[in-house]
Amino acid sequence: MDLLKKYWIFLLIALIGANYVGFYLLWESVGISDALEHVESEAVIRELKQKDFLYTLFVDAVMILDFSLILFLLFMGGSKIVQLVIKK
Repeated sequence: MDLLKKYWIFLLIALIGANYVGFYLLWESVGISDALEHVESEAVIRELKQKDFLYTLFVDAVMILDFSLILFLLFMGGSKIVQLVIKK
């Protein structure tokens, strides 16, 4: 926990950067889906599907990280509230 207190600003910047990259890749994934409708070459289709899969994998990982962070913060807040109620 001391490590989090010491480096929280760097973790916050890294989380913001990961979310920015995730949104960028999500935007690119929409472009890839549009391009897949107009491409006829099998090699290009395979390459675009691989890119789309990797982009989706990264975006899903960022979303899981975000949701786990939200749940962790709710847990920490709930435990603080319980501690205050028990003290009184």
